Amino acid sequence: MPHLSDPFFERCIVLLCDHTDDGAMGLIINKNLPKARNIEILKQTKLWKAKPKPRIYMGGPVQMNRGLVLHDTNYKNAETQKISQNLLLTTNKIIVDDLVDGKGPEKFRIMFGYAGWSPGQLEREYENGDWLMLPASNEFIFDIPDEKKWKTASSTFGIDVSDFYSKPGFS
Repeated sequence: MPHLSDPFFERCIVLLCDHTDDGAMGLIINKNLPKARNIEILKQTKLWKAKPKPRIYMGGPVQMNRGLVLHDTNYKNAETQKISQNLLLTTNKIIVDDLVDGKGPEKFRIMFGYAGWSPGQLEREYENGDWLMLPASNEFIFDIPDEKKWKTASSTFGIDVSDFYSKPGFS
């Protein structure tokens, strides 16, 4: 929601990947890393050879040095984890090598870091009006341009979320 002042979460779309009694984990899917950092990672991993050359995303503020690849179900290796019927998450170097060699998933997002919530924290934030929820789709994640994701998501509620006051409640 617009009243969130944390720069990591301002106008972000978070894909909730895991939610249990132990907490929650998600990935920001619409924030690119700064260009210089993106270029540095592409060089270090040799992903600059991949076709098409991938963008690198900031998945969240936790473990920002950890790489994760969110992708479609056309690829998996021994360490791939199922997120949903249509989405998988792989966190090992094998997928990076496969992407460079053209043997990786068709649709993917490479991310560094993730968003994490302690037990009950996400529920409290939702009750506070900090988040709106909607179902995820591969088309939304992989095909909608990043700069249009937040507006597209907020418009699905039939309102212009940017018109909301900076703090929830009555004015």
